[in-house]
Amino acid sequence: MNDFTNFPNRLPIFPLPMVFFPGQVKGLHIFESRYKDLLQMCIHTGSPFGIVLENRPTRQDPHPLPHTIGVIAHIFQVARQPDDTFLIQIYGGERFRVQQFYHDMPFLQAEIDSAPLGQTDSDLTVRMFDAVSAMLEEYLDALTQASGFDFQIPDIPETPEQLGYLTAMALQINNEQKQELLSKTTLPELFRDEIAFLHSELDLMEWISSTIESPSNNIFSGFGPENAISLN
Repeated sequence: MNDFTNFPNRLPIFPLPMVFFPGQVKGLHIFESRYKDLLQMCIHTGSPFGIVLENRPTRQDPHPLPHTIGVIAHIFQVARQPDDTFLIQIYGGERFRVQQFYHDMPFLQAEIDSAPLGQTDSDLTVRMFDAVSAMLEEYLDALTQASGFDFQIPDIPETPEQLGYLTAMALQINNEQKQELLSKTTLPELFRDEIAFLHSELDLMEWISSTIESPSNNIFSGFGPENAISLN
């Protein structure tokens, strides 16, 4: 999965307010001129591009550089729209680490190195696989029941690395937490943190479910007309 022999060391970079994982499929709407330029270059050269999580501006640093651990995005579908924007479909390939950013094009570029996940087939990884697999299935069942949307997957991935990244995608946590998962050095470290997140998320959904089912324990009782509360 992490073979960089066919990729240049320098890639165009697309910072986004999301974390992209190896194996993930995603649709993007390209409308800014600099990223249309990026797309045109990728189409012309047959090159992928890199996705990294953007950093939030602060008063001290209004134009911060993005995170340095990201994933290569391979383009497999492009549709030009009547308004001259583009809808593209991408899938996540190799994980990389940025060594240096470059600002000599309309879009950001970076020199990258391969950043493969370690210990993907160690004895510890194999022992943790079944625990994460069972917890993920339980979590997806709970999400489906809580939301009314189908979070089920046909089959649990066969390889530990695929399971690790699928679990990271499925977890309903914030971008900074997802970036921490993407940045883990080894698969056992990734599994360990995912197990902690899964425990926390399952406990929260169990508490919410029991609260909703028991009116006497409803912490929102008495809010608004007829005890209603609006999240809008």
